[in-house]
Amino acid sequence: MSNALTLDLWNSILPLAGLCALVAWLPGWLVGRGNLSQRALARAVGVTAVVALVVGAGLAAGLYAAINEGVWAGVLAAPLERAGFFLGRSALFALLWGPVLGFVWLVKAQELNRRLGMRMVDVTTQGELDS
Repeated sequence: MSNALTLDLWNSILPLAGLCALVAWLPGWLVGRGNLSQRALARAVGVTAVVALVVGAGLAAGLYAAINEGVWAGVLAAPLERAGFFLGRSALFALLWGPVLGFVWLVKAQELNRRLGMRMVDVTTQGELDS
């Protein structure tokens, strides 16, 4: 029998790993493979951060509900108050997924700049061949 208050694979590691996987995958999916806009990439990273906060709040609510009875009744009784509480807990999760999102942004921005550079080389080379 496991104690709900201990950290284990099911109540901490897998949920947070899933949240990190979402943060690593979502920006690339939002902008697509052929993106050449830093603005679109920044927007995708911002949307990913908001989605991760909301998903993290839902995750926190689920984890709290697993160890405490009446959590969902409390959410229904005072939705804004409880939402603020769980968003605060979700912000603590950002200590884990925030650096992952920053790294993903850096890698995607470097990939975008490489593609822009290759595109400029192709255009220049094509112009020289046409001359």
